[in-house]
Amino acid sequence: MSAEELTIAFGEGTNETIIPSNVCSIEDRPQYFNTMAAIIIFLLSSVSMAGNGLVLLSFATCYQLRIQKGSFFVVNLAISDFLCSVYVMLPCILCLIEKSWCMSGVSCRIHAIVSSALFTSSNMSLAAINIDRAIAINRPFEYRNLVTSFRVKIAIAYIWFHCLFLASVAGFSGYASFEDWELICSPKWSILTTFAYTATAATFCFFLPSFLLLASNVSIIYAIRKSRIVVFQDRTIVGGNGHQLIIKSNTKTLRSLYFLVLVYFICVPCYYITKIGSAIKERSVIPDGLCFVPIGLLFTATAINPFIYALLRKDHRKAFLCTLQMVFGKIKAVYTFLFGNPVKEMQ
Repeated sequence: MSAEELTIAFGEGTNETIIPSNVCSIEDRPQYFNTMAAIIIFLLSSVSMAGNGLVLLSFATCYQLRIQKGSFFVVNLAISDFLCSVYVMLPCILCLIEKSWCMSGVSCRIHAIVSSALFTSSNMSLAAINIDRAIAINRPFEYRNLVTSFRVKIAIAYIWFHCLFLASVAGFSGYASFEDWELICSPKWSILTTFAYTATAATFCFFLPSFLLLASNVSIIYAIRKSRIVVFQDRTIVGGNGHQLIIKSNTKTLRSLYFLVLVYFICVPCYYITKIGSAIKERSVIPDGLCFVPIGLLFTATAINPFIYALLRKDHRKAFLCTLQMVFGKIKAVYTFLFGNPVKEMQ
């Protein structure tokens, strides 16, 4: 019996069931395990493409969203997640279906650049969304002067430069490889061989956006609590009803923001903590049988993000409904043109 298998013997050893334990190795992983993982990733990819595609279509067709400067960060997040569902998740499915389709060589380096850049762009876009909301809450009267179209474009340009530069350094320097537990080609993090790059990448890909998320939300919570105290004092003196309505409105719109942050800290850190641990130990630190959990959670975040706005943001929910009505109207018109109107034919 090999060390890679757990064998349970029944009777005299004539009947035995071999349960593979090293499922994180692409060579030893059973095909049924790959099939289940491929189905799950396909579902996540489909949901992500539909949801993020709807966000992009809503932004293109809804004027009210386009005049909101912060919506451009939401669009940038949707673009990152949509591209991830196509260029990162679909190759994972192909690799799970057939091992020979896994990338190597130059294609692996290119895929590592794409996957790393899209993951980091998603994280940085989430941070930008939170910073935008923090400015709107903390400095509402100066928001229009602080968050201008030019500055938003500069911020988005920096996000992509930030992501592509870090990813390209790994891709063109040969620090990219296919990792079985990641199911993708990604930059190789190692404390021994690439310490400087590993420390820099971990800081700017994960720790920086996570810190910005926490810091901006702490400032938002502090501002809301402080404003409620001011509202109470104003009402006892001069009324303050208008200010109170603003705070109530801000509290409602922040629900989606908090849920977005909750999803981030449930789904994203697991992948990066595993990657950092593997870099320190110079081997995979994930428990056998759970190797798909980190990358699965990361893919789940890309599928959930667009629907947070549809469910918890009134402006985005209204735009989503209008877009869906428009899409269904177009489909109905095409169907009627091709097959006629069944209602009129019955009459």
